[in-house]
This record gives sequence, C-alpha cells and structure tokens, in this order.
Amino acid sequence: GTSAEERLKYKYILYEAARADASLMARIKWVKLKRSNRAVEKVLRSYSGTVDRLLDICRHCIIFDTVADLTACLRAIQRDPHVIILRVKNRLDPAYDSRVSAGYRDVALNLRIVTPETTQFGFDTHVCEVQLILLQFAQRKSAEGHKLYVKFRNIRAE
Repeated sequence: GTSAEERLKYKYILYEAARADASLMARIKWVKLKRSNRAVEKVLRSYSGTVDRLLDICRHCIIFDTVADLTACLRAIQRDPHVIILRVKNRLDPAYDSRVSAGYRDVALNLRIVTPETTQFGFDTHVCEVQLILLQFAQRKSAEGHKLYVKFRNIRAE
C-alpha cells in the first residue's frame, strides 16, 4: 500500500486549477534537465557514442485521465504552426511490445519550437521531448517505480 503522505506527494491536479491557487502552483514538479552522467551513459549504451541521437536532455510530461484527452492534446500540438515534430514514439500502440519498457507506456514527442523569439535567441534548433502520459502510468513513475525501471534498464544495458 501507499502511505497517505506519499499519495499526497503524488497528487495530480489540472494545471488550470493549480494556476488559481498559489500553494498548488508551488507544488508543481518541474522536470530538471537530464543529469550529465545519465546522458553520457545513454549515449554510450543506447547510441554507440553518437551524441546527436540524444534528444531528451530537456523534457517534460503532460498527464491525462483518458486516451481521448491525450489524443486531443497531441492533435493540438500537431496543429500548432510554431511546433515542428521531429519524431513520435507511440508506446500506446497495441503493437508496441511493452516488455522492452518494463510495462511502461506513453507517447513521446521530440519537437522544436520555432517562433521569432526562439529564432532571435538561437533556440529554434533546440530539440526537446514532451511525454504524453496516462494517469495510471504516471502513478507508476513514482520514486519507487522509477527505481525499478532503472534496475530494468541497467539489466538491459540501456
């Protein structure tokens, strides 16, 4: 079972609701850049030393209650004229073998944002990753769930 404290720690709320409450905004967990030691490890293990294949140094996730909500978000991102999608990993596809990800599933987008501002500052070529995740999978990404995934990834040498 999960303790009451841990359930509170991983409470998921709508961003719109959080924006109206400063105490909730303070609890939002913004993802940090991938640690340098993990980036080097991934380049060596997964990409045979080819650094330009590493596309998830800057990443974030958006969590959804339903596949319909996730799909609507994906469509909105696809329609945004300032977003250039470079790659889609659809780990929700029924054909995806979730054994290779320890049962984890999401839709991961590698994208660039091209606006006058990003171009002016030279960020228009920067690739980031956005993970679209169903709530049931996000809950498994808790600290304990991530530790299990790291063990699984290390066994597979990824």
